[in-house]
Amino acid sequence: MAGRDPLLPNALVVARREYRDRVKGPLYLASTIVLAGLAMLVAMAPVAVRYMDRQTVSRIAVVSSDADLANRTVGVADSVLNTRPPDVDASTWQKPYRFDLVADRQEAEDDLSTGRITGMLLVDRAAAGQVQIVYRSNDSPGSSRAQLLALAAFGVGVLDWSSRLPTTGSGGVAPFTPAAFETQQLNVATEAGRTLDAQEVASRGFLGIVFVVLLFITVVIYGMWVATGVASEKSSRVMELMVSAASPRQLLTGKVVGIGAAGLTQYLAIAIPTLLVVAFQDRISSVLLGPGGMEGTAIVGLSPGLLLAYAVFFLLGFTLFALIYASMGSFVSRPDDLQTLSLPLSLLATAGYLTAVIALGGAQSTWVTVASFVPPFSPFVMLARLMVSAVAPAEVVVSIAILVATIAVVAVVASRMYAAGVLLYGQRPGFRAFLTAARRA
Repeated sequence: MAGRDPLLPNALVVARREYRDRVKGPLYLASTIVLAGLAMLVAMAPVAVRYMDRQTVSRIAVVSSDADLANRTVGVADSVLNTRPPDVDASTWQKPYRFDLVADRQEAEDDLSTGRITGMLLVDRAAAGQVQIVYRSNDSPGSSRAQLLALAAFGVGVLDWSSRLPTTGSGGVAPFTPAAFETQQLNVATEAGRTLDAQEVASRGFLGIVFVVLLFITVVIYGMWVATGVASEKSSRVMELMVSAASPRQLLTGKVVGIGAAGLTQYLAIAIPTLLVVAFQDRISSVLLGPGGMEGTAIVGLSPGLLLAYAVFFLLGFTLFALIYASMGSFVSRPDDLQTLSLPLSLLATAGYLTAVIALGGAQSTWVTVASFVPPFSPFVMLARLMVSAVAPAEVVVSIAILVATIAVVAVVASRMYAAGVLLYGQRPGFRAFLTAARRA
């Protein structure tokens, strides 16, 4: 047909072939199942959280020298926090909170420090008769539990006032004074033995988000650099010459170190000017905004120790992911296949990032603490814990030691998989090839 453009039919043929090759690829079904599973997990997250909340009983100790006031506090708090939802069967529902009277405050403090109780209420009465309640826990000051207990404290104040009906000097009833309620967060980040103030805690939270995001981006991007470099050398047949000149272990080490050094140089070029601006922000604000222009908004709490921790976890996290990315890149014949192969590793990095974000929000759950010791999540989560909470130096040392040991094991396995993968041509990468190489390793 005159004037017919052959480009469209050819493009359709190419598109159909590419679509067929991708759909029939061994990793297409696996990646689809993984993504569908993750989507369902995300959709089920609210249900899972609610179920876990129902199954978990928060124990709160009530400490007071006034027995009547302590019993009144327990009664009001139980009625406020243990209200059964109307759509829940009474025969299967259990109270989410348990309030126990504890006579010895030190005993309650010990239970709180060891995690046997969730929090403790210190109930006292001021000289003027006002009820004073202090809630001590590892929760953040604005947590939902603290808000509910503040409401219960108000109810305790009302009930206490109505039962006493205090009088004034002239014989009239004294006006109602609500109970004073205060929250004390125990697991707060410290610096040189000093507890950080509110502004420093807020700054640490902001800096923690920046650090975790930078760590996530750099690990994924620089890891993909390593995988892309290996795949490009293999697709161009340069790898055949390189294998004859050096051992696979030497090639793998050189690739990780070289691209890692390039990434670190780029990172320093970005980080050093940023740190200089943060260090001299007071002087810059004085010039641009005048004296006091940054009062109450300056970024504080950034210390050499945190910068060192970030550098250590950045280098270790990058090394771990780069070794895995390099071994994955050796199994592809075309750089285009990297996107499919890198999906599981990117999901692992994303899981570590999301867990770190939860830790930055003040969550001190057991699973968050455990994740700070488990590679490949530990570089993200332990860094987040260091930013916003008090972490024992021994925990940091153990986390780094486990990460270093994991890198040593992964390096041995990755080098052997790399040696098998660089000579694999003309085949689409599949789980069978990975399993065979891993079994040989």
